Amino acid sequence: MASNKAIEERVKALVAELLAEEESEGEPRNINDIEDSMVRIGDMVAREFGVQKLAAITSQPPEDPRCPDCGHAGEPLGKKTRDLITRRGEVPLTEAKYRCPKCRRLFFPSDGAVGA
Repeated sequence: MASNKAIEERVKALVAELLAEEESEGEPRNINDIEDSMVRIGDMVAREFGVQKLAAITSQPPEDPRCPDCGHAGEPLGKKTRDLITRRGEVPLTEAKYRCPKCRRLFFPSDGAVGA
């Protein structure tokens, strides 16, 4: 990950762009309006960060995932999307879904990687 200083500079540039666009819509009226915008933008950035990081983690499931109960090789059943509830709101997570032909359990090999 980039250094905090580099991230700070990129955030400052993004905020300058947003402020320039906002000028045409009228200035916030008071500190409450400003703070509401701060929270809204912060939540959007945090959610998008989560979406992209989770997508990177789950994009390549293991080649031969094993059932967590019996250890038998799982059969792929496509992908499933679910919402993870984070401190910044819900973040969609799309992951590979498998079925164990031996014990018939459904499982997601990414569970350990994402801590779900």
